Amino acid sequence: MPQSAKVGNRNAGKKGVDPGPAPWVAGPEVDRAEHAIRWIESYCRLPKGHGAGELMRLAEFQKEWLRAAYADGVSSAAMQVARGNGKSTLLAAVALHALFCPDVGGAPQVPIVATTVQQAVRSVYGVALSMIAAAPVLEARALVYSAIGAQKVKAPQTGGEMFPVSCDPDGLQGLDPSLAVCDEIGFMQVESWDSLLLASGKRPKSLVVGIGTPGFDRQSALWHLRSRVKSGAQLPGFHYTEYAGDEGCSILDEEQWHRANPALAEQYMNIDALRTAVALSPESHFRIFRLGQWVDGVESWLGADGRNVWRGLADPWPMEPSAPTWIGVDVALKHDSTAVVWVQQRDERWHVKAKIWLPRDDGRLDVTDAMATIRELAAMYDVRGVAYDPRFFDLPAQQLEDEGYPMLEFPQSLERMTPAVGGCYEMIRRGEISHDGDEAFETQVLNAVSRSNERGFTLAKSKSKDRIDSAVAMCIALSVAAKPQASPQVINLGAL
Repeated sequence: MPQSAKVGNRNAGKKGVDPGPAPWVAGPEVDRAEHAIRWIESYCRLPKGHGAGELMRLAEFQKEWLRAAYADGVSSAAMQVARGNGKSTLLAAVALHALFCPDVGGAPQVPIVATTVQQAVRSVYGVALSMIAAAPVLEARALVYSAIGAQKVKAPQTGGEMFPVSCDPDGLQGLDPSLAVCDEIGFMQVESWDSLLLASGKRPKSLVVGIGTPGFDRQSALWHLRSRVKSGAQLPGFHYTEYAGDEGCSILDEEQWHRANPALAEQYMNIDALRTAVALSPESHFRIFRLGQWVDGVESWLGADGRNVWRGLADPWPMEPSAPTWIGVDVALKHDSTAVVWVQQRDERWHVKAKIWLPRDDGRLDVTDAMATIRELAAMYDVRGVAYDPRFFDLPAQQLEDEGYPMLEFPQSLERMTPAVGGCYEMIRRGEISHDGDEAFETQVLNAVSRSNERGFTLAKSKSKDRIDSAVAMCIALSVAAKPQASPQVINLGAL
């Protein structure tokens, strides 16, 4: 018989059974956090990993976080911690406590939020179901519905329900959570977290909690919250906890491993697993997932260790006045950025510099800034060519050409960009490029993600994590510099 049928039949029979008062209702009142800790350690069994089948014993760092999250005046709490520190298990237990032990009046609603419903089921919700199945006292008081698209657990005695849900912002705003549990907020949109906060405000008392590991980009809810905390911004009602290795630390420093992985001290993480991971994983992956650090360029076109590759090329150099120079321009009219990149040859390498303009408050950009920079560069260097895409720069380019500047049309088609991007990539991998270490330039280079085609690959703005205009301009500039354009052929019309 299919599993769904078994669950349905079992629940249908249970609807007429009164399991009696819950054993945890009686007893002296204690504060919310202490009640949660005691309840979890009394009724939640570990479904897998170290101590599987045994009752949970919360680690001291988990207890500290719960006490902070349940403190008076706190409406949201987040924790950043490396993989393997019991994130999903803790969240599952906290969700069950909220389902079976409502804090104040009203039926509890406990959404378990992840990037997709399937992810929520695989991680926190699935662990919670296993905990229910392993505890007869919980199973007797739970109705489990497993229909596709309508998975949930109902607790008739509290009138509450717990269910998995994707982090789509529009869908989250329709919720009314007493406790919202967010898994892997390092991969969750900022808008999703904000939608949950707005939804949770419908009750006199509600809480949004999330735990995550740093993600691959800096557009996530975790990065947003962390940045605001680190900047010293006042965030009333929000509590943040972070476990991470020190920035720039050696990935072989086991003391740093302990800083980022409190589970090591609790002896439910095996340090040999980290020793294996550091030997086999790319450095950037180890820093993100095992040291809890934010690393740019992990998914970039330069490879998993893109940041190290790019930073390895940093070698500041003052460009030579009046030396041959080539310029690449990538222009946007709205929302994106505009970049001008210029290159000069030094020894066996090409040195690249960039200037980047971000949109104004209204989202627009002014191409006159790029035009002024081209004029300034031409006054300092022997500019041999200014390559541009005529799509957004046609009229300014015509004006500059009329002024005598050597403008070169460079449409960003597959035919032109594939060899340009491929050539730039090969130059970077061979160490034939140097740069000054400019942070804004680095960020855009590492933001870029490749898109394969039948000829090779290009840089895809739609797939990239953020703006990449200076990376595009660099590819264009190097393409025309490494293969200078032939001078226009002069035809003697009188001889025809």
